[in-house]
Amino acid sequence: MSYYNEERQPTRLVRRRVKKRKRRPFRRLIRIFLVLLVLCMLGGVAYAGFLAYKVKSTADNSYKGLAHGNKSDLRMDKVTMGKDPVNILLMGVEDYKGSPGHSDALMVLTINPDTKEASIVSIPRDTRTYLPDAGRKDKITHAYAYGKKGHKEQATIDAVEHFLDVPIDYYVRTNFQGFKEVVDSVGGITVDVPFDFYQKNLKGHKIYFHKGKMDLNGDEALTYVQMRKQDKRGDFGRQERQQQAMKAVADKALSIKSISRADNLLNSVGDNVQTNISLKELFGMRNFYKQIQSKELERMNIGGQDEYINGVYYFSPDEQVVQKVRDRIREILDYKGKGSASADSSSSDGTSEQSQGTGE
Repeated sequence: MSYYNEERQPTRLVRRRVKKRKRRPFRRLIRIFLVLLVLCMLGGVAYAGFLAYKVKSTADNSYKGLAHGNKSDLRMDKVTMGKDPVNILLMGVEDYKGSPGHSDALMVLTINPDTKEASIVSIPRDTRTYLPDAGRKDKITHAYAYGKKGHKEQATIDAVEHFLDVPIDYYVRTNFQGFKEVVDSVGGITVDVPFDFYQKNLKGHKIYFHKGKMDLNGDEALTYVQMRKQDKRGDFGRQERQQQAMKAVADKALSIKSISRADNLLNSVGDNVQTNISLKELFGMRNFYKQIQSKELERMNIGGQDEYINGVYYFSPDEQVVQKVRDRIREILDYKGKGSASADSSSSDGTSEQSQGTGE
């Protein structure tokens, strides 16, 4: 009898241990799952924190104040984006190694957060006007080249203010590489091509564009906005394509939901964009743009005629057209003026008209 009990007892113990072993893996699995869930939640929070830090870091790296301070000489008081009507100068700059650089695209964006009005005007790159840093008339595209090292943006702003006689409160400057990378980082853009044409990219390869809606990557988008010789409207057609592409980029940037894509966009901006817009003001601009995103942006053109002086091509603006553009910008800004930026034009005509050392 005792022998029977001794034999059965170990058997029961073994069974209990086996049952316990079967329960433990399941409990471990539950624990592991919960730990992973918590880690994932913490990881999401951590990445959101990292992204917020990166936004600030990018804004800090891209920020560069102006030589004259962050108040235009044509303003009595400093204005703030998101609160006051402001002008923003968008500069697309060619700054190849060994070149003094020049602005290939100049656009003035005017916004009024109270009236929800917004307009954009492109200034033809060959516009003949007085350049304060050069002390004479020349193509406005050369204003950047005449600026002293570290103050080229200010030189361009001074030239635009003199030409339009309106304050430039902020600027955003990018280069060709930056434009390409930003377009790629938002996943490309969609544009409405006005007619069939082809254009060589910077590497000399032909890219064909077909009338109608087209999805473009960074290289294609840059090639699209650079073409002007095949456009019957010349620089005016080119300006409209530039404005179209800029709006498409802004729309895509605001619609980004992918964390990795946002990360790529921040990297592109940090490497290639320079501005005097602070992070706080940038968010104010973002909120304003969302409000007007569905509205048609008012576009204005500067008319004029072609002109050759000493064998150099210029675009001579029609002063009456410039005055209409000037008046409309002032109307949106609710700006009454502070003196005149064009009073010294008489002193600019007695010197050489040909550009010096700009390579254009």
